[in-house]
Amino acid sequence: MDKGTVELRDTPVPRPDPDRDEILIRVKKAGICSTDFEVIEGMINFSGVLGHEFVGVVENDPSGGLEGKRVVGEINIPCWECSRCQKNQYKHCLNIETLGMRRRDGVFAEFLTLPRSNVHLVPKSITDNEAVFTEPLAAAVEIAEQYHLKPSEPITIIGDGRLGLVTARALWGMGYSIEVIGRHQDKLATLDLPGITAHLEADFPAEKHTDLPVVIEASGSTSGLEKALQLTAPRGKIIYKTTTAQSHEINLADLAIDEIQLLGSRCGPFAPALNLLARNDLHLEELITAEYSLDEAKLALKKAAQKSSLKVILKP
Repeated sequence: MDKGTVELRDTPVPRPDPDRDEILIRVKKAGICSTDFEVIEGMINFSGVLGHEFVGVVENDPSGGLEGKRVVGEINIPCWECSRCQKNQYKHCLNIETLGMRRRDGVFAEFLTLPRSNVHLVPKSITDNEAVFTEPLAAAVEIAEQYHLKPSEPITIIGDGRLGLVTARALWGMGYSIEVIGRHQDKLATLDLPGITAHLEADFPAEKHTDLPVVIEASGSTSGLEKALQLTAPRGKIIYKTTTAQSHEINLADLAIDEIQLLGSRCGPFAPALNLLARNDLHLEELITAEYSLDEAKLALKKAAQKSSLKVILKP
């Protein structure tokens, strides 16, 4: 993949690097994420195989023990040696590799390799269609853990796309009271769950709904942050999840005037996400719009880019 273009290629099956304790994984299902489109548009200077959300089966474990096991994999591969790694800031490693984004081919392929430390076994109770959501689910779980959100704090999420809907389900599954603001009634309708309230943006004017203590910006657009600033209470929190290649033009004076915390949040831990999947029915399969074979990857990307689509799955 080069900037702005996507093509199908035949490539050799990757070989696990024994010096990095890598294993070979056959991909069963891979999810298309909005970040994949931002990578295509040049948000990150990357040329290689796209994709970072997957569930697969271990094809070759040189050290033995994992062959035939169903797994998911954390996407960031640190060097373990740089100054940030020495501070336990592994996902901000100065030499980081990231599946489908930085110096590491991704999962829109039949096979991939990962270090053993990145791999997690999938419990039998979790279906493939649920397991493929582990990575975005982990990123949502990270929000609560990273910023110590209290179960008593109501949370408002801006965005009814893939990111917003998964984040809502994750935090709902953790016991939080959730409101979601979106622009698409059909997408909001998938949140018909006790404890989640969904609003069309047109019916949720900022002048009538202010002083919200925690607002998660997950719209995937450059307009979401301005909306979040209008809604957030003085000394409240905006947790920013959107990643986009587009630039923002916004007046941030209210951050200082209202002493609002603007906090970024990125990837998260897989073990708690898998535990959440195993003990809750998060209705994630309702978010799958379509499945395509790997040979139909271009069609799959085209489908995933449609505003009406949620999660589109590639199945090698």
